[in-house]
Amino acid sequence: MLEPQLGMAPKDVVVWARYAEKAGFGYIFRSDHLIPTTRERGLDSPECWTTLGMMAANTRRVKFGPLVSPVGFRNPALLAKMACTVHSFSSGRLILGVGAGWFEDEYLAHGYEFPSFRIRRQQFEEALKIIRPLTEGKPVNFRGTYFSAKTDCYPKPRGKVRLIIGGRNRKVVATAAKYADECNIFSSPVDQILKLKELLNSRTSRKVAMSLMGYSILAENKRDLEKRMRHYTRLVRIAGGEQEVLNRIRAKGVICGDVENFVVEVNKRRDAGIQRFYFQVLDPRDSGMFDLLADTLKNSF
Repeated sequence: MLEPQLGMAPKDVVVWARYAEKAGFGYIFRSDHLIPTTRERGLDSPECWTTLGMMAANTRRVKFGPLVSPVGFRNPALLAKMACTVHSFSSGRLILGVGAGWFEDEYLAHGYEFPSFRIRRQQFEEALKIIRPLTEGKPVNFRGTYFSAKTDCYPKPRGKVRLIIGGRNRKVVATAAKYADECNIFSSPVDQILKLKELLNSRTSRKVAMSLMGYSILAENKRDLEKRMRHYTRLVRIAGGEQEVLNRIRAKGVICGDVENFVVEVNKRRDAGIQRFYFQVLDPRDSGMFDLLADTLKNSF
């Protein structure tokens, strides 16, 4: 899971997509943000869908997509058209993640209104009434308060475009139960995962997968883990002593440990209902951790 808004060049996104494919990962996602989500400015923040086309053209096997595209950036019928186009070009490998949007600064910086969460959730629900049928190859005829569409989508997807809805808010999870093929949540403790899984199952009789996205800290041994911990906690701006920081990030649901502990923690989340894990790349320079991650996933699961 890439965060290109934090200073990645477009070619770096392609390099990571090729790496994911070569290393044997099943998926490579990227965020859809227009400016850095930190206070930093003046960093490269390549536009999401332009780079998804580049990823499609430079890989052959790995599945890819946005995690997630806010519906406030692009008209939902156009977004569905974009998704179906890239899906067709990539032989069905695109996965479409959508969300209601949360980062006010990028909206205002680009001339978009940033309404209250209540209105953004209503907009999201309307957008899905357009996006879902079009990405299933069906026509849509819908007129709502915020969006409308009366169209088919060509090229039609082969089958359908897999749809992910991202968010931990209970109302967003309920929306995922209604429309999505997959509900994606950010790093969470096991007890919270179980509650969200129960909510998801109570709202639908369909099979809706649950996935987890977030950063992890993995090392071969305790000494290397301590070193990597110091580095990553500076990146995410968590202060305190090593054990204090470790306790705090584990309480947030971050998977952190040497290989043996990492496997145990992943399995706890699998037992709680998580079916896919999308590991966030916070430091693109730390390719060694992702080499170790690839080896661990191959050898332990």
